[in-house]
Amino acid sequence: MFGFEHRVTGNIADVFNNTHGYYEGNLHHYARIVFSAPNIHHGYHGLRHMLHVTWVCYQACDYYGRLGKMTTREARNLLIAALFHDYGHCGKSGNDKYNIEIAVEAMANRVALKEDGHIAEIAAIIRATQFPHTDLGESMTLSQAVIRDADMSQAFGVSWIGDICAGFGSELGKTPLEMLEQQRKFLENLHFSSDFGRVFFGQAAIDAKEDETLELLKILDPD
Repeated sequence: MFGFEHRVTGNIADVFNNTHGYYEGNLHHYARIVFSAPNIHHGYHGLRHMLHVTWVCYQACDYYGRLGKMTTREARNLLIAALFHDYGHCGKSGNDKYNIEIAVEAMANRVALKEDGHIAEIAAIIRATQFPHTDLGESMTLSQAVIRDADMSQAFGVSWIGDICAGFGSELGKTPLEMLEQQRKFLENLHFSSDFGRVFFGQAAIDAKEDETLELLKILDPD
């Protein structure tokens, strides 16, 4: 279902327009909001990350829609949560619960009227991205599992060195070498929460990125 080109390229306008009919309506209202978010220029938790997570979730809407496991309304809620999940992020390390509650409040204050009755569900999806992850056990919904995988997936992008070593590193005050070491540990403990994550990325993606990270560490720190 997912060819290589499908994994690494995407048209965000298709997501906002709902070109493929994966969810109810369109997301034009939310496009205008996220493109004016206060954190759009952050090194990592900015516009690129919010849109990346949304694009991956859009692929998940296709995947589960085809399987009959996600309704178009559930897909819409997931995508709204993805767009807002880091809205207003402070761009610094610290207690992520603070950032999550800022995002939830921003969502609740800015959703369109058609989202009345769905705010609590959207908020629950956003809260699932709090890192380190809390164990939701059997109560974890499909949408919460998907957004967790999408939130981690920038590690597999073609621009991951810029996004993580430089961008995320600038937020944490760490050098690229320090970020590579942190990324190695992150990949060692990474697992996918959803079947979609295991299909769209898979263990092979983790293994390949671990190998690349280790090789870069050898090059940058030969001693």
